[in-house]
Amino acid sequence: MRPLTPAFATEPVLPRGVAARGPAALPRWARREWPAAAAAAFLALLVVLAAGAPWLAPYPYDRQDLDHALQGPERLHWLGTDQYGRDLLTRVLHGARISLTVGFAAVTAESVIGVAWGTLAGFYGGAADAALMRVVDLLIAFPSLLLAVLVTGIFGPSLVNIVAALTMTAWPAMARTVRSEVVALREREYIEAARAIGAGPGRLFRRHLVPNAMHLVAARATLDVSALVLTEATLSFIGIGVQPPRPSWGLMINESFQFLQSHPYLVIVPAAALSLTVIALNVLGEALAERLDPRLGGQRG
Repeated sequence: MRPLTPAFATEPVLPRGVAARGPAALPRWARREWPAAAAAAFLALLVVLAAGAPWLAPYPYDRQDLDHALQGPERLHWLGTDQYGRDLLTRVLHGARISLTVGFAAVTAESVIGVAWGTLAGFYGGAADAALMRVVDLLIAFPSLLLAVLVTGIFGPSLVNIVAALTMTAWPAMARTVRSEVVALREREYIEAARAIGAGPGRLFRRHLVPNAMHLVAARATLDVSALVLTEATLSFIGIGVQPPRPSWGLMINESFQFLQSHPYLVIVPAAALSLTVIALNVLGEALAERLDPRLGGQRG
């Protein structure tokens, strides 16, 4: 049986069945993993709608029409209007734009910091590992929502501060995940072979350690987007996130909560958008984790 890692290789050879698959495999994957395919389709549609919200939305998100306040779904307002006569569909689309922008910006910053921190800690070990991971342990021990509340409460509820607060709550867990993988990878034969031919730390990071940890980074980042979107909605709901008149799903739920009994659709619409987005991100993240895990590559064709 052919070994997975040749004696003098500097990079791992993938098991049989993990080789790149052509476009013909996509329909088979969609049929077999239909929940993940449905989640991916929903998220793709949501991203397109959010990106095109300024052009696709029928009205400006802050346009008020008090003569048509609290109207149910109709021809001119497909999802109805809120207490100020603002079009609910418009505000949901712009709310998706803000939630996804904040979520993806925070997870990008989280990934950069977490991958760098975790790779350095896992590769060098010893005192450097202990010092770096104590910082991670300290931040993880602090409740993430409380940390986000403190940051936005102190520095103000701007979008930049919200992204910074969410990044602070998320990167320690990413760093711990990457560090664990790097600790396991640094003892592999191909790492030893690369060292033997003179590869320095920079080359090992770029060519071997980080690429072989990316399946964990991608899966965790996808799952973290859902948590960050939910945290942003929570901050907006309690009044220290996105400020009116800019729409956020959490802010929309907060403003409409008083009408829950008389006009429940005002709460149901943004809550449903938030719930479906979080569920879709979680489903896609779980599928991505299985798809990219090299230990399952030979079993999931």
